Amino acid sequence: MSCWDTSALLKLFLQEADSANFRQLAADTGRITISAIARFETEAVFRRKEADGAIPRNEAEVFQRQFDTDTQSGAIHSIPLGPAVAILYSDVLRTCLAQTPPVFVRASDALHIATALAEGETQFVTADVRQRAAATLMGVQVLPP
Repeated sequence: MSCWDTSALLKLFLQEADSANFRQLAADTGRITISAIARFETEAVFRRKEADGAIPRNEAEVFQRQFDTDTQSGAIHSIPLGPAVAILYSDVLRTCLAQTPPVFVRASDALHIATALAEGETQFVTADVRQRAAATLMGVQVLPP
């Protein structure tokens, strides 16, 4: 199993240049684990893409329903933000920002990494360059290579 950031998860729903690679990675790694905040992030992206014309009208609703169906069926396993994630979140921030030079990480990115750590995931899937550096620093194998 692997923990997926929203940047990578979206590629399973939206057609982007590298979506096929991420779909294959999903097939190869098994069940997808995500932080509960991904539910809110995906909806925001789907609606934004619809508003700016990147996807057809009413497609945001279709994509979000598919995401919800996948989480309800267990194909995507959503991890709530509990005490263990909160503790590890602080560890991620402390570790990243204590580096010289600091590894800057956004709050949501640190939450995704903390979720992976809390679940004992050894693989973290992201399309975000900054987040890749932070996850690597935290000792997680980052995919794709």
